[in-house]
Amino acid sequence: MKITPGSPVLALTMRRWILAAALACAATGTAVAGPTAGSITGAVSWTGPIPEAKPVDRSSDPVCAATARGAEAVVVTDGKLRDVLVRIKVGGAPAAAAPTTPAVIAQSECMYAPRVVGVIAGQALEIRNLDATFHNVRGNALTKVLWNLAQPKGAAPIVRDLAGRAPGDVVSLHCDVHPWMAAWVVVSDHGYFAVTGADGAFTLPGVPPGSYTVEAWHPTLGLKTAKVKVKKGKPTKVRFTFAAPPAAAPAP
Repeated sequence: MKITPGSPVLALTMRRWILAAALACAATGTAVAGPTAGSITGAVSWTGPIPEAKPVDRSSDPVCAATARGAEAVVVTDGKLRDVLVRIKVGGAPAAAAPTTPAVIAQSECMYAPRVVGVIAGQALEIRNLDATFHNVRGNALTKVLWNLAQPKGAAPIVRDLAGRAPGDVVSLHCDVHPWMAAWVVVSDHGYFAVTGADGAFTLPGVPPGSYTVEAWHPTLGLKTAKVKVKKGKPTKVRFTFAAPPAAAPAP
């Protein structure tokens, strides 16, 4: 099939490029570098046996079943861990105003993408349905249901105001029609955060010189922390390593 100017294929391809750029921006904070600022950079690694990406039974919906997808609770590529939100600890860096543009999560191939995003307190969240099927979007703060909204095929994006969520909160997203779908929105009071992709890498730019506690949070594996000291105009490197939790001992 040729992609020609004005063709539906070209239009769809361009929309996907634009969406990819938007999602990349949504996963990263909005800290602005100054002339004396340094940065925090590094990678999140995995040690031990790599979890098997078991196939997900998506047969309940023919649209979802048309594309095979594996479980994404823990995604490891070449020893690097995806979906880790790395940030300076809440309250440990200069606070920032919420951006006027929302963070974006898409429902694509009956999965949330990205699965983890960061927002600044007060920033809105936009959820898009790119699938030719019905989804519902349920947002939870722990066990409290914040909203539960239908999003049929072709529906407008759902935009939710997260102004009531405090720094440190995590909002989880679920689709009750497709129970394998899940995503997480992590609220901070500043823009010094990033979410790892397949390469496990992260960079927090524009960090003022000083001492900080850096957190690395994964929705399945939990939290790790490290102490760092950022110097004027220089990158500070930090690495985190996660592993599968030890198996429970057999009952006597």
